[in-house]
Amino acid sequence: MTSLLDLLSTLVSLVFLAIIGLVAGVAIPGMFFGALTPWLDKLLPVRKKR
Repeated sequence: MTSLLDLLSTLVSLVFLAIIGLVAGVAIPGMFFGALTPWLDKLLPVRKKR
């Protein structure tokens, strides 16, 4: 019975860490886009319509 509870708590922890990792993988790079956009505008300017 204890090994079943250990397995269940391990699975819950892994799911929790996967959710945190997914959020961090999206949020942390998103913080840098605000600082990066002025440089991107200089490097890759938007095409003007004719």
